[in-house]
Amino acid sequence: MMTQFALEEQAKQLRAMFQNAEIEINGSIIPVTLTSSREGTKVRFFMDVPANVVGRITKRIIKNAAGQICWSDPPGRINIDKPDTDLRFEIPIQATWKEGAAT
Repeated sequence: MMTQFALEEQAKQLRAMFQNAEIEINGSIIPVTLTSSREGTKVRFFMDVPANVVGRITKRIIKNAAGQICWSDPPGRINIDKPDTDLRFEIPIQATWKEGAAT
């Protein structure tokens, strides 16, 4: 079983790996601000969409420094009509140890 220390180290690595965020809005991909916080083994990623970006959001994407997609919404999962107000998405990820059956 993975120790609490090891799970916290995994959470730190996850936080360091995610660098950039984008959203798909009105069929176009645009960059948005990405920030994060970590509490033990839980990492929270925050995507901030400014008020001047208005339309239908259909995907959120987080990439690493090399531009590779690390996380995104499955197709059809979100469909948000965003008005002309600031919007913040929170994406929480919990580092956990999952034991599987021996094969």
